[in-house]
Amino acid sequence: MPRLLAPLLALALLAACQLGQPGRDGAAASGANPVTGGAITTTTLDAPPPAATPTAAEISATAAPAGAPRPQPRPDTATAATAETAETAETAEPAPPDPAAEPAIPAILKSPSEIACEDDGGTWARAGEGGGMACIYQTRDGGRRCDGKDDCEGECLARSRSCSPIKPLFGCNAVLLDTGAEVTLCLD
Repeated sequence: MPRLLAPLLALALLAACQLGQPGRDGAAASGANPVTGGAITTTTLDAPPPAATPTAAEISATAAPAGAPRPQPRPDTATAATAETAETAETAEPAPPDPAAEPAIPAILKSPSEIACEDDGGTWARAGEGGGMACIYQTRDGGRRCDGKDDCEGECLARSRSCSPIKPLFGCNAVLLDTGAEVTLCLD
């Protein structure tokens, strides 16, 4: 009997907790919550508020005074020139763009070292902390297991015991020598 009574009391306690939860039956939880905060309100930004819209009296007050001179249109020569331009534009075909007027695209200059690197299959990139440029090669055996430098095309990394994915390795790296001894190789 005591074995049956303990689970029954636990079930009743859990049911009471479920009945007292806010927001049950689709109703929103009332009050501010430390996680969600208070209710969020939104407004549209389509039209300015009525106080910000100027009235006709305000517009006329900001306009030029009645006695002030107003700008005058150009004489008839401007209208005649515009009419002639419109007639010639309708009858004439558009002129092709002048090739001399197009801006020249500057050629990207490459150094002889960069050209030699790319011809040899490398990538010319900024390397090291000094910011210098160097030719970086991807190794064929990058990621393969190794026990010394003679097992790899590049370096044998001591921590992972795998071949380096690129050569040369810039910075300080723990590598394995041909004998299997671990040394720190630093290149800048």
